[in-house]
Amino acid sequence: MTKKQIMLDFGGLVLEAELFDTAIAKRFEAHLPYTVSLTQWGEELYGSVGIDLGEENPVPDIPAGGIAYSRRGNYVCIFFGQTPAWPVEHIGRIAGDQWERLVENPGLDAVTIR
Repeated sequence: MTKKQIMLDFGGLVLEAELFDTAIAKRFEAHLPYTVSLTQWGEELYGSVGIDLGEENPVPDIPAGGIAYSRRGNYVCIFFGQTPAWPVEHIGRIAGDQWERLVENPGLDAVTIR
């Protein structure tokens, strides 16, 4: 299983991540790079990628550091705590414990994913 390495660039804060070997993750990868305006909801950052990537296997729980896609809103979701409000596609994860830096840097409002 080959995993695609990506970067999440929040402007001054860059995190390494990987995409899983799933159909939705491959569709997500095919449209890289993305620049996304973010909204924070609880311990989740999310924003629209502007493309419907479909639905494969939505799950109700995503661990901290998880990266997900939600067909509802065409959102990319980046988790640093609680699970999503509704089931989402788990498409990747932030490397190691780098996700903890999201907690240390409140107010992030945009990300470039490449």
